[in-house]
Amino acid sequence: MEKQLSKEQVSIISYFLIRSCFMGLAMEMLVQIAKQDSIFGLFIGALLGIIPFLLYQYLMNYNPNFSIIELNIHAFGKKVGKIINILLIAFVFLLGTIVFWNLIIFIASQYLYQTPTLFIAIIFIIPIFYLLIRRLKGIARVSLILIIFSLILYFISIFGLMGQVHWYNFRPLFTTPVSTVLNSSFHYFAYCTLILFLITIIPKNQIAERDKKNWKTSWKIGYFLIHLFTFSALFFTIAVFGIKMTLIYQYPEFHILKRVSIIGVLERMESTLAFRWIFDFFISITFCLFFVTEGIKRTFQIKKENIFMLIQILACIIITFLSTIIFPNNTEGLYFLTNYFPLFLVLFFLVIPSITYLRLITMKKRQQKTFSTE
Repeated sequence: MEKQLSKEQVSIISYFLIRSCFMGLAMEMLVQIAKQDSIFGLFIGALLGIIPFLLYQYLMNYNPNFSIIELNIHAFGKKVGKIINILLIAFVFLLGTIVFWNLIIFIASQYLYQTPTLFIAIIFIIPIFYLLIRRLKGIARVSLILIIFSLILYFISIFGLMGQVHWYNFRPLFTTPVSTVLNSSFHYFAYCTLILFLITIIPKNQIAERDKKNWKTSWKIGYFLIHLFTFSALFFTIAVFGIKMTLIYQYPEFHILKRVSIIGVLERMESTLAFRWIFDFFISITFCLFFVTEGIKRTFQIKKENIFMLIQILACIIITFLSTIIFPNNTEGLYFLTNYFPLFLVLFFLVIPSITYLRLITMKKRQQKTFSTE
């Protein structure tokens, strides 16, 4: 089998996944719940995320030839394993639909005010479908290209905002109850760490041979760097805007870019600088669809390429229409995503993988006991 990923590309895909759930979702929940103390909620959520992160590494390292799909079948048997896989695939498809909905809302509100949402969805699903059929290698290569542009736009933004940071915007600190800060950290934990479960669709044997020994170390470094990026976005938004203005805007991360000014020459660049968020959404939606289609293929052992192509086409068509009607309006959508969806993330991306982990540990102990007895 041809190796398709380097250790750096695993971290890059992880970056896009976390960033796509941070903008418009996790960040707004953090500031709405914990106000200026949300920076502590972010830190706690990132630290809590180490636990599922190590769990995902174990699952990927258990058998080099297995993705999470084969692991579930191995751990629970064909019947139960397939049921669990179908539930996971359906939930990941829902997650991809929500990310797509967030992208459409962002584009419609900030760029294309009078354009029908379905037309916006169709515009994006075409390149997403093309990248999807290029499989993992194509997603990895495009991610590598887009991360370069994303980092350039990121550092331009940071450089243009540094002179406008006001420390008093964080005062007074420690005014929020501990329970509230923990609530905000739970939302960040759910959206911006559990999302890495999607990486388990990649079997270890898909990683280049030279990177197999140190891919876990590289991914760990990438994990902390990614959360440093999300922290900087939250920090600069509150430090420049203040908490009151941050709470007013639907996408404060976008509106803060209106303040970017470089030596008084480059100004009003928010539409260009915000392209890095479009990159985040684009890669995240594509990878969700990759998980769904690859999961179906592995669960039902589909060998024929024409049938697999049909599944990819159907997945793209369904998500295009579903993303435009999933929520009646933004208010109901945010209410569901704030109060209910994090619990589903915990169930599917933490509880189920933990049960799989326990089953694998039990099976391993039984095998060792049997071997020692013989």
